[in-house]
Amino acid sequence: MSGPAKRSHDGGGDKPSKKTKKSNLWFNKSNTRQWSYRRVIERGDAGMFVTSNRGKEARCVSEIIDILYQDLESQKILAGTPKDETSTSDTDSKQEEVEKEEEDDIEAQIRKEVDDMKPNKNKKNTNPFQAVKLDIPCLSFIKIDKTLDPVQIAHRLCTEARENPTKKRSRWIQRITPITLTQKVLGGGIEQLSREVLKPHFHSGGPSKKYAIRTSIRNNTEWTRDTLIPLVAKAVGPGHSVDLKNYDLLILVDIVQNICGMSVVGPDYDELKRYNLSEIYDPTPKPGPPKPSSAPAPAPAPAATVEKSDTPGGTDADADATAPTPVTVAAVEGGSGVEEQKT
Repeated sequence: MSGPAKRSHDGGGDKPSKKTKKSNLWFNKSNTRQWSYRRVIERGDAGMFVTSNRGKEARCVSEIIDILYQDLESQKILAGTPKDETSTSDTDSKQEEVEKEEEDDIEAQIRKEVDDMKPNKNKKNTNPFQAVKLDIPCLSFIKIDKTLDPVQIAHRLCTEARENPTKKRSRWIQRITPITLTQKVLGGGIEQLSREVLKPHFHSGGPSKKYAIRTSIRNNTEWTRDTLIPLVAKAVGPGHSVDLKNYDLLILVDIVQNICGMSVVGPDYDELKRYNLSEIYDPTPKPGPPKPSSAPAPAPAPAATVEKSDTPGGTDADADATAPTPVTVAAVEGGSGVEEQKT
């Protein structure tokens, strides 16, 4: 008797990744790469918000992290070492380790192995990407190492998707919102965040720019669009004009719970479907003109014809040419029906 069939890795389950016990590491389907996670966005983080359909957050996070690693590898900046130099550096380091181990005695080797097994609290996480699990449906946050630029990465991913729409790289990812920096919303945090993020774009002494501000507020009832936009616009300062459609720079402001994130993107943001990968790969068709009804049109009523009379004398003779049609009416007299002609 055969046991139950094993579920294929390609086919199913709502959870694409497997969480190890007593660990903060997740593995993707092929177990070839691990990525850590945490549950809060901290002040000073950089990264990107990623949206997905409800219930597909884990799949979306696994997918976006794989794409981010592929992007870094294609840019040859992963770990700061080009691919062609990786093998050489690895060989040299291994050779040095072998020579050093030969010089050490057995006790030193055992001591070293024991020290390596001890947890090092001072050791920082070396993963360039770290997922943040939010208690908000359809929304996740990917923390990105500060040596990388989330705006450039998001723009590059969307541009490549537009240039190669048939080479679909994502299924669960929807909108990507880059975040240059985050800050607490209380205690003047938004003002400080605005000054720090907007300074390189508006206070560098360059020409005047046209700008627009777009906000997104989730799980926060103390801030509204009407109170947030004037605060950010004040940080832009004079010398720049507002243009909601033909902007040079677009300021994105996202408030999630008690954290505010901000970034500045370029003028092609709307052309790139607002960084929505799902819309770039599968655009929603625009509504066209209404289709004509398939029901046949009613036949037109026959036109009334007037026969001219042979009687000379003008229009009066023509109007009287047709005699009225006799109509039969019934009159009740004494309970008996009597028909009479009325002309």
